[in-house]
Amino acid sequence: MKKSKMPLRTVIVYLYTILLILQIQSFADPITLEEIIVSGEREINPEDRIDIKEVRETSARDVGEALKSVEGVSAIRKGTIANDITIRGFQKDNLTVLIDGMMIHGACPNRMDPSSFHVDFAEVEEISVQKGPFDVKNPGGLGGIIDIRTIKPEKGLNGGINTFIGSYKNISTSAKASYGNEEMDALLGYSYKYSLPYRDGDGKRITQQYPLSSTNRYRDEEEDDKAYSIMTYWIKFGFNLPYNQRIAISYSRQEANDIIYPYLLMDAVFDDTDRLNLTYQISELCEWIRKVEAQFYFNEVEHDMTDSRRVSSVSWPSGYMMKTKAETETYGGKIGFELQLYTGTMTIGIDYYMRNWNTETTLPTGTQNSIPNVDISNVGTFIEYTQPIRKIALIIGARFNQTKSEAHNDRTPLYTQYHENASREETDSYGDGNIQVTYKMTKRIELFSGLGHATRVPDPVERYFALEKPMTNPNWVGNPKLDNVKNREVDFGIKFIEDLFFCKAVVFYSDVKDYITIFNITGVNKNAKSYRNIDATLYGGELSSTIYLPFHLDLQWGLSYSLGRDDTYEKPLFETPPITSRIALRWEMDDYFTEIESLISDDQDRIDSDLNEEKTPGWSIFNIKIGMKYRMFNLFAGIQNIFDRQYYEHLSYQRDPFRTGIRVPEIGRNYYFFLAYSF
Repeated sequence: MKKSKMPLRTVIVYLYTILLILQIQSFADPITLEEIIVSGEREINPEDRIDIKEVRETSARDVGEALKSVEGVSAIRKGTIANDITIRGFQKDNLTVLIDGMMIHGACPNRMDPSSFHVDFAEVEEISVQKGPFDVKNPGGLGGIIDIRTIKPEKGLNGGINTFIGSYKNISTSAKASYGNEEMDALLGYSYKYSLPYRDGDGKRITQQYPLSSTNRYRDEEEDDKAYSIMTYWIKFGFNLPYNQRIAISYSRQEANDIIYPYLLMDAVFDDTDRLNLTYQISELCEWIRKVEAQFYFNEVEHDMTDSRRVSSVSWPSGYMMKTKAETETYGGKIGFELQLYTGTMTIGIDYYMRNWNTETTLPTGTQNSIPNVDISNVGTFIEYTQPIRKIALIIGARFNQTKSEAHNDRTPLYTQYHENASREETDSYGDGNIQVTYKMTKRIELFSGLGHATRVPDPVERYFALEKPMTNPNWVGNPKLDNVKNREVDFGIKFIEDLFFCKAVVFYSDVKDYITIFNITGVNKNAKSYRNIDATLYGGELSSTIYLPFHLDLQWGLSYSLGRDDTYEKPLFETPPITSRIALRWEMDDYFTEIESLISDDQDRIDSDLNEEKTPGWSIFNIKIGMKYRMFNLFAGIQNIFDRQYYEHLSYQRDPFRTGIRVPEIGRNYYFFLAYSF
């Protein structure tokens, strides 16, 4: 295995030395006003935002992979695509993912298809990440909100064609066209992407990671077969009505086929998604009603996975030994009012959503209703007030929810083997809120502080999953008596902005009550993997800075760290990423740019051995990219992992209950080329 490890403390010392030298140099050399304008003054937002133009410069295949460039955000790799997002150690349903304001959920109980997978990059205009429990306009959001906004039609005739080609026959192409005038607008789009399994730094396919003794390994003829094939198309219509009114409707269809997941015991045969969204808005209704917004949406996901590509399926007449067919539907709506109240702004509203989830799992022992047709419905009301007071901006928000969970099919006999007084129905009522203060201390320094509280209800897997496994394999069973998870968090931040230097630092502390984790449980007839509540603490922070240098150079640096602790059982908290860092030097002038960056991760030895977590060695890689714009063409090219290092992200494996026993390596040296034409 190639060595890639460098002690992070040494890297940081070198980095600070370089930053200091360059900053001194930047002040020593006079810079003209024109050069400052070229670098540009960058607006700082309370959220971290990624524009799709930034994503186009990279080799990222999905939203989860793209967001890894944001400090404090990590991803769980299960295969070549469909990376699952984590923020500061919070993951899964502890995060809320929105697509144009829609709540959306994947269908796979093993999270093959996380929420962010069900949108194509070609649809996306901007992605924002709000860390912490500071959103009251949407339910959940215990550890943060990922808000994905898709492209809107513009006035006139517009369109474009994008083509991406990368190593391992990684191909992505898309086309879109739109037209708009004063009365209406419309947009059509289509995309297709395909890839073979990539190779790691040791030259092995991602499908070749299992030992020859494992029945989970891929069949010989499958090792070089496609890793995924995904087609997406979408349509939007908007109408501008009299009296500042607008109504818009959009529909998107995604068809994903033959997606490999070496991380898990099965692969996806197909994963089809439909999204429908209807919005209405009226502005300046009267002097004190600035805006009224209403929304209705519906989405559904159909997912089928089997082990037909693995050795375990050999000799089975059906072509597979195990199979799960899963379906989920989510629909909901919201109405909100933005009011002018003295010198401040008040937003009030009510929302509703309902999520149905049903899965059937087939094992050699037969077919079982593993997620027994579960409904989760939520109705919530919210209020948020924003008030500027001289140099202070104050935000106060509150939310009240009532959530009902119900399993329509009866798996109670399995629950009661492990949990007393198990029920198929639960109603939870709870309140959330936050207060945020921003203080502009000087022209260049801004301070931020936030105190937030958010709650989420256990998801259908955690409460109602029911799977009896064959032979001595432990069963996998939910816990209907789980309590709601509650996060009380405080954040402090500082931003420093001047002509030649920008820096932002944030620290956080989360006191999490009734955090949900897996544990081994002893039953009357057979042991099982189930869920329980614990108390936990997470704390850490992020640091990012940019120095604007002479000759149109920017030096960028970022650092993030999260530490988690299981306070109930006094041990490290599971699935917590290690300290990571990014440093990049970018030259940009007019229509050309070049950037070289290094990504660095430290060791992670804080693990939960009860869940079979393993230590992960540190690593560092280098990437380079170039780009240019010529008339209506944009061209990007790059090399990821220049030195072909073999390395693993700490979250690149799965813990119990569906642990396969292997790690999923990151991609080796990877070349890519992107060409876009727009009009």
